[in-house]
Amino acid sequence: MFKAGECIVYSTIGVCRIVDIRFEKFRGSEAQEYYVLKPYFDSNSITYVSTSDEELLAKMRPVLTREAIDDLIRNMPHEESIWISDDRERDREYSVKVRSGDSRELVKLIRTLYLEKERKKGTGKRLNSTDLRIMTAAEKLLHEEFAVVLGIEPKDVVPHILAQLP
Repeated sequence: MFKAGECIVYSTIGVCRIVDIRFEKFRGSEAQEYYVLKPYFDSNSITYVSTSDEELLAKMRPVLTREAIDDLIRNMPHEESIWISDDRERDREYSVKVRSGDSRELVKLIRTLYLEKERKKGTGKRLNSTDLRIMTAAEKLLHEEFAVVLGIEPKDVVPHILAQLP
């Protein structure tokens, strides 16, 4: 169980602070206990997650530690490409990876799409819009989490990563 005040990662929303844990009654249902989540980089949004909904709770996890981020960065050049040739299957599989919020899978996904983007650039082509959308969503999630943990702005995450790589 998480506590009020903790920073967590919630599915595709990203880094959130648990601002409260309280009972709420929505749409005529009985009052239930909810985590009240405030996205770290969107002050106008609030999300309620029932403390008894195992499926939604599975989408919540603690933010990474600084050590875990350093380890992810160190291993980035060694991550395997997970390119899938079939457009529909790629969209389906990559969307699942983004929704999972698993940082290592996000790193693999971003690396794979970045390499494909660079390959296509060499032939005068671009990533298709679906791949670009997925890459942007994965980068947003990963960059925001790194930024919160490292105490930097999301725009400074890529330069931080590049400075750490050999």
